[in-house]
Amino acid sequence: MNRILPLLFALVLSLTHLSAQQSAIAGRTSDSTSGQHLPFVSITVSSNGTDPIANGFSKEDGSFSIIVPAAGDYMVEFSAVGYNVKTMKCVTGSRLVAQLVILPKDLSAVTVTAQKKLVEMRPGMLVYNAAADLGNKGGTAADVLRKAPVLNVDAQGNVSMRGSSNLRILVNGKYSGQIARSAADALNMMPADMIQSVEIITTPSAKYDAEEAAGVINIITKKSRKDFTGALEVVAGNMEQVINPRIAASRDKWSIAFNGHIHRYRTKEASVFSRTVTENGAPGTELNQSMERDNTAPHGSGDLSLTFTPDSLTEWSFGSNFWFGRWPDTRSIVTTSLDAMANITEHYIQRVNSSERYLGADFNLGYTRKSRRPGQQLSLLAQYSPGRNRMPYDITLSDKDQLSLYAEINSNRTSNQEWTFQADQVWPLGKKGIYILDAGLKMISRNARNRYKVTADEAPTGDAYVPVPSRSDLFVYGQDVYSAYSVLKFDPAGRFYAEAGLRMERTSIDGRLEASGTRFSNGFTNLIPTATVSMKINEDQHMALSYTQRLTRPYVFDLNPNANASDPKNIEVGNPGLRPETTHQGELTYSINQSGRFFINTALFARVTSNAMIDLTQTAPDGVSTTRMENMASNRIAGLNTSYSFTLTPEFGINGNVNISYLDYSSNELRLFNEGWAGDISANASYRLPKRYTVQLFGKYDTRTIELQGRESGTYYYSAAVKKDLSRPRITLTFATVNPLTPFIAQDEWLSGTNFYSVAANRYYTRAFKLTVNWEFGKLFEAKAAKRVSNDDINDGTKK
Repeated sequence: MNRILPLLFALVLSLTHLSAQQSAIAGRTSDSTSGQHLPFVSITVSSNGTDPIANGFSKEDGSFSIIVPAAGDYMVEFSAVGYNVKTMKCVTGSRLVAQLVILPKDLSAVTVTAQKKLVEMRPGMLVYNAAADLGNKGGTAADVLRKAPVLNVDAQGNVSMRGSSNLRILVNGKYSGQIARSAADALNMMPADMIQSVEIITTPSAKYDAEEAAGVINIITKKSRKDFTGALEVVAGNMEQVINPRIAASRDKWSIAFNGHIHRYRTKEASVFSRTVTENGAPGTELNQSMERDNTAPHGSGDLSLTFTPDSLTEWSFGSNFWFGRWPDTRSIVTTSLDAMANITEHYIQRVNSSERYLGADFNLGYTRKSRRPGQQLSLLAQYSPGRNRMPYDITLSDKDQLSLYAEINSNRTSNQEWTFQADQVWPLGKKGIYILDAGLKMISRNARNRYKVTADEAPTGDAYVPVPSRSDLFVYGQDVYSAYSVLKFDPAGRFYAEAGLRMERTSIDGRLEASGTRFSNGFTNLIPTATVSMKINEDQHMALSYTQRLTRPYVFDLNPNANASDPKNIEVGNPGLRPETTHQGELTYSINQSGRFFINTALFARVTSNAMIDLTQTAPDGVSTTRMENMASNRIAGLNTSYSFTLTPEFGINGNVNISYLDYSSNELRLFNEGWAGDISANASYRLPKRYTVQLFGKYDTRTIELQGRESGTYYYSAAVKKDLSRPRITLTFATVNPLTPFIAQDEWLSGTNFYSVAANRYYTRAFKLTVNWEFGKLFEAKAAKRVSNDDINDGTKK
């Protein structure tokens, strides 16, 4: 025993001496923009900046610890795919290193400063990395799309691409019933904080549904690879108040995520409207109206996703998304009618109380199986989307003495459900796999029921409402779409890439009006060819030529004959006989991308649409107008689009868009023709200041919008944001303002027909100030990462 104790003591001393001779460089790598940890970053340590003495990789949670011979000064180089190489000087000491080794979670983090590009080009698409743009903090999806390349978003949140609003908007590659109901409302309900990136596909291949003429927008939401992450975002402002909780957890083969959104959104508008009915070319009766609306819409949504990966080749996924809310449209209208001699024939005040209450959901189940042969994959998807809403309105017309002249109530209830089944298969062909075959089948079944009943009171008392049978009915509508596609790709991993595809879609529709006994049905088959050829000029430059044919079907809202007469002088009604429109589209693109610091994508495009669906306004001799969709026009659009992104310094970057289009609308049947130039320009700049401050500026100007019957004047939009990052706790403070120097955006609209012309002066009150607090709390609960298999080879269905 006496001999053993000295030996043990000597052993301890020798180990202590050995540890004193060695030291370690430890820390953590992370993305400088998103703050997310970066796994598998290559790390090289050198004593003089040239001769490496140690190397290693960061772990899955971004942490690293590399042994060096002794304490002192070292140069540490970090490199990872998609990021700039970062070199840092590190001073170590034996005491500091000992503490780092024992308590790694308390280490001072070493951050790889790697500013992710805001805009990237991938095969067949442009990608806007929304998570890297600080100005999106506290905003909505509409704010995100407003900054994305090619796209245009107006003050109401309506999205268009190169002059067309016929777009297909997907979320993680999946159809969303929430967006189908109303894209503008849905985008204002989706928080920007949950969006990772936006894919803009201007010429979709045959793999995508043929529906929507202009293109496809795919919104990719954030996903977490950590054991536990969470965030809480709170927005306080004069135009909106928001609470966005987000939480995600993963363990072994399971992962779950939830995103919530509670939103109180204010809209304020005013307009002055004048319409003159002509008689034999001379001015006749005149209608003058002034309108004001100021509404606040409380609404919310939630998104739950669950993923199970039993092995590296298989993935099961379940997702659900639900939305609810009340969207009011209460307004006051003062109406004055004049005869041809300018004598007042009518004068009344109209109050409209309207509020849409809605509840809807999407439920989807997905299965993905990858083969051991690289690139071969089978994907199955089933989705169910139920929904219901109530869109009633009641109006009261009164004279200047508040005496009731007329009152009307329209009770309007709609229920709908949609089933989707989809199967996709990818096969690499040949030994080298340079040929790839994509093929798939899809079925969509849509059913909707709309019951509406109108009661009116023409007595001055306003107490005796009488049913109006001619404006009351049950509208039942069904639509089934069966499709199959095949795409053959040639990808030799060299300078050339080519693909050609064909999609067949069979559509069957039927509908009926129960009370009137009216029935209608139709069926049509469409063959949709697509083709793309691209060439890699050199490492920085690419060219591509694409062609596609697109199809736009009418929605049930466009077909519903229930007349919206909330303004009896301007009636809106659906058209059950509406047919789809077909579009041919071609595009030639050139892009240059130099080391991620200089990016330009320029596209020449042309689009020809026949049998176009247009909102046609016709005015009767009594001055009442009716607007409904008709297949009575064709249009041709040609233009130039340029998207750019410059990283001038590591701290300063700018990106934006320039669009110029020539539009030609014609309708021989209506004897209406309109053509002209239109364009828009935008710029988004970001500058990182010392002490974790960042400043962002955004501006956009639209020259005008041209339609068959008229045009709209130009508009502008600008915003500014200042962000402050706090490291402990991990909180981001962002103060943003929208149009701070102008109380409203003014936009005029001119419309004309064979027997009328009108002008409207609109004001959209968009000036806003808001403070956003974003707290990411997942790091507080991080456990020490265990070594386990990472199934990063699973494709979530959103990668192209």
